[in-house]
Amino acid sequence: MFVKSQGKNRRTFLRALAAAPAISATREAAAQDAAPSPESAEVAVRAELVRLRFGKYLNDDDMPEIKRGIERMLRNAEALSRFKLTNGDEPDFMFHPGDV
Repeated sequence: MFVKSQGKNRRTFLRALAAAPAISATREAAAQDAAPSPESAEVAVRAELVRLRFGKYLNDDDMPEIKRGIERMLRNAEALSRFKLTNGDEPDFMFHPGDV
């Protein structure tokens, strides 16, 4: 028996996640004007680790894109960690390989 949970569910979360690129574009523009955040230190450290590990494969033009990717992954990780799931939450669909 399926019991619909009250409030947010995975579908509303995925809809919000789909809108994230549009929101992040305006957020990035506003963030450029703002003071550096504590996350920027984490981005710098992670970018330095990438540079130390893969530096021979990278040129200087790659680092800004890598930093933007790290920032994006940290924002996505934060958004996912804010979405609380209980032990009884099930996926939106169940995969049954024998059913066609």
